[in-house]
Amino acid sequence: MKKKLITFLLSLGLVLSFGLLSNSNNAEAAAYGGKLYTTPKALRGTWYFAKAGKVGTYDVPAQYQHLYKKIKITAHTITFTKRKRAGLSGRYTFYKSTKKAFKKMTSAKMDAAEKYATKHKWLWPFDSGKNYFQFSHNWLYAYESGYNGELRVSKGRLIFENIYSKDYFVKKR
Repeated sequence: MKKKLITFLLSLGLVLSFGLLSNSNNAEAAAYGGKLYTTPKALRGTWYFAKAGKVGTYDVPAQYQHLYKKIKITAHTITFTKRKRAGLSGRYTFYKSTKKAFKKMTSAKMDAAEKYATKHKWLWPFDSGKNYFQFSHNWLYAYESGYNGELRVSKGRLIFENIYSKDYFVKKR
């Protein structure tokens, strides 16, 4: 009888601790006003670099243009595979921040949120629709950068565009 009780209590403890550990990132996001963002279905999948588009600024060094050879988009994450040294690398999670959260945050809390988001590879999506959205690598601030961009699907191609480049990606069949 004691053996069954001990086994039951240990297994219950393991299940509860696993549940608490698996939701820690979402709990932190809520503390900073973040909400998990779901990407539009049209953009999801694994996209491979097909061709480079024209760049609007001609004085940009080549190392900042056409950065990615593969982009994988899931319901809540994006994974960048780089072609060059610059750019985002690895898997990032989309967390949208609400306007309410901005109003309640002090500058110290905003700095803490930004630091936490950078450490845990959060991207801030904004201005989204059925076939597109924009994102910023600075979680609470949106300004032009080579690490920010817009993703949209048009005619079966994914178009990644930022201040430095415009690239076309396709799904391999």
